[in-house]
Amino acid sequence: MLIAGASSCSLTKGREVAETAVKRFHDQYNAGKFSDIYQETDDQFKNVTSEKEWVELLQAVQRKLGTVKDAKSSGWGVNTTPMGTTATLSYDVDFSEGRGAEQFVFHISGNAAKLLRYNINSPLLITR
Repeated sequence: MLIAGASSCSLTKGREVAETAVKRFHDQYNAGKFSDIYQETDDQFKNVTSEKEWVELLQAVQRKLGTVKDAKSSGWGVNTTPMGTTATLSYDVDFSEGRGAEQFVFHISGNAAKLLRYNINSPLLITR
């Protein structure tokens, strides 16, 4: 019972830490602070994506979809292994110019969440 309780607490804490990170991401995104978002990502993220690529991607997303007006959770999961804890959160997002779906994967360490992966899907990213 004790192990199940501790695991449940860890999952809840991981989710809460990741949800706070998503809110921060959206606030920085809306303010156009794309480089700030990049600086706060996990080293694994930085190993596969340059800051220039990241900034260009988010500039294009903002140009086509606008700013985040509302984001509703559409799913989440937390996984703890000997390699660490990751949290995956999915959101249905209302942007100022349309709708999209986002997925975030964070590396959780204590009260910190660092972005490992980010995916966004919207037909407007192709048609605009």
